[in-house]
Amino acid sequence: MTWVTPSAGLLLGAIVIPLLLLLYFLRLRRQPLRISSTMLWERAVEDLHANTPFQRLRPSMLLLLQLIALVLVALALMQPQIEGGSPREGTHVILIDRSGSMTAVNSDGTTRLDTAKEKARDLVNQIYGGGLFSSTGGETMVIAFSDHAEVVTPFTNSKQQLLHAIESIQPTHGKSIVSEPLKLARAYTTTVDPEQDGISSNEFAQLELFSDGLIEDIQDQALQGGETLQYHMIGSPLDTNIGISTIDAKRSDESSDQVQVFLSLINTTPQDETVEIELRIDGVPVGVQEVRIPKQTDNLAGISSLVFVPFSMPQSGVIEAHLLREDSLAIDNQTSLIIPPAKELKVLVAEEGAQIVRTVLQGMPLADLKVVDSSTLRSMIESDDLSAYDVVVIRDLHIDSLPQGKYLIFGEPPPISAFDTFADGEAQVMLVASENHPVMRFVRYEDIVVTKGHDVVIQNEVETLLEGSNWPAVMTYRGDGIQLVYVAFDPINSNWPYLRSFPFFVFNGVQFLGHSGDQLTSSSREIGQTITEHIRVGDQVILTEPDGVKHTILVDKNGSVSWGPTRLSGVHTISSSQLDDLFFAINSPVQESKIASVEQISIGAKEVSSSSSEGLSFIQLWPWALGAVLAVLIAEWWVYQKKVSTPLRLSWTQGDIKRKGIR
Repeated sequence: MTWVTPSAGLLLGAIVIPLLLLLYFLRLRRQPLRISSTMLWERAVEDLHANTPFQRLRPSMLLLLQLIALVLVALALMQPQIEGGSPREGTHVILIDRSGSMTAVNSDGTTRLDTAKEKARDLVNQIYGGGLFSSTGGETMVIAFSDHAEVVTPFTNSKQQLLHAIESIQPTHGKSIVSEPLKLARAYTTTVDPEQDGISSNEFAQLELFSDGLIEDIQDQALQGGETLQYHMIGSPLDTNIGISTIDAKRSDESSDQVQVFLSLINTTPQDETVEIELRIDGVPVGVQEVRIPKQTDNLAGISSLVFVPFSMPQSGVIEAHLLREDSLAIDNQTSLIIPPAKELKVLVAEEGAQIVRTVLQGMPLADLKVVDSSTLRSMIESDDLSAYDVVVIRDLHIDSLPQGKYLIFGEPPPISAFDTFADGEAQVMLVASENHPVMRFVRYEDIVVTKGHDVVIQNEVETLLEGSNWPAVMTYRGDGIQLVYVAFDPINSNWPYLRSFPFFVFNGVQFLGHSGDQLTSSSREIGQTITEHIRVGDQVILTEPDGVKHTILVDKNGSVSWGPTRLSGVHTISSSQLDDLFFAINSPVQESKIASVEQISIGAKEVSSSSSEGLSFIQLWPWALGAVLAVLIAEWWVYQKKVSTPLRLSWTQGDIKRKGIR
């Protein structure tokens, strides 16, 4: 409450109230009169005693009412008014921030979004509640926003509709961007008069922003002429948080199934913090590490990095990291990424003689297997048609050149300078292998006997995977856009095709070459984007959000499904009875991890404080004070008549009797 002229009221009260009290202290002046009897002296003495000056005041209803009346008059002169008790007349646009930071939990267990909705409901009650503190007229619309804006209800003057719309707003974990809701608000407040050649006229609305002020693009916006903004700050500028900002993974080396996970963490508290991070694979814990995060300094969050010890993960799966600590913001206490399943490979094979390699490849789950002869292979090399295949397998064929690609070659050395120097290899047995290399996994080499082959002089860019008693038997090479695994003998000149290790080797070699260089993790999607996936079977699938809410999605005629925009961070699952579950990792934006509310926002060049009265009216209370004075005076008159005067009705009755008697 504010006072326009407080000094005038105080001056009046300082003068008039003491005078009233003084009148009650002083005795009345009496006029001497002759009386006919001394029986009246007793009453006169009592009356004289009652009017003795400066005696102790006795309780008096008249004095109390008169003091109240004078106080109300003094207050009326001071012109009291309430700031922001009721919005200005006109249209209102309620903007409710539902971004990730608005999910922060208050001390009472409610979220910031809950508080924003409660304050918005209070505003609606003020506008349409009726009575002293309500405004009249005008319509209101409600817009919820994060990275996208949604008109929850268009302009209406229905209180119940507005309250229901506010209550229906659900949280998201996205960023807070205000440009789109401002455009929507202005679009709805623009009317077009067709009788004036489509000239637009704007009825600028009062913008009621309920937010913690952590809006990414607020400074890039500006209020248009006539617009007003009232900022209702939600949360506290002292709120702090610790969270996981980023997650990434890579293999220890391209040929390994060992995966390393990297995390980045932030700390917005004023002290150093030590926390524990748990790593899970498909929901199963695989390790816990402790990390110390420095404190926030000069409004810059403390940052720390964490690297987990490599672990084996040859197949696809879901990697999750959990912060083993509760704080105000839960959405950044866990993060996830997806190791996608291996793609199905397209393989081309060319071999002379017995089709021993083709037989193995036909038993593999391949997207396509094409078998060609030597002349077709050479023709495809000349026309550069090999690029359509992930791996080319060549056995005991002489070729003059190799285009860029991935090759598994048996027998004749490849036409690459690294293999130019070689001689005929004598019979030998296998002695030692790089058993940790993916190509040699589960390959029992001790029983392999080779009768003849090619003794290649090893150069630096060539790595030996299997060493024989006389010359290297299996090598790998990468350079100039070519990656290959070379077996320096024809398997037909050995006992290898009869051993169980031979199909293992062919499988490993094709998988290693075909998936070498593939992206380890699926590309992460941002909150607000759409999940789109090609599903080749079924009419519909079920998408499950991280909070357990399920959505039925129809598969279009092209076999694709789309759902969005996504609103929550975490793992989304697409499931169907006809296919394996598909997982999609969506993590919260790092911007939302900073939760200290902003007391003053800058929209363009204009500064708006959370306590600003802009856009609100002042309710004048002095007319109500004067009305109260009138009511007190009526009460004072009634008490006076009741106490010291002849009752009015009786007076009228006696007057009627006298008039009738005279007549």
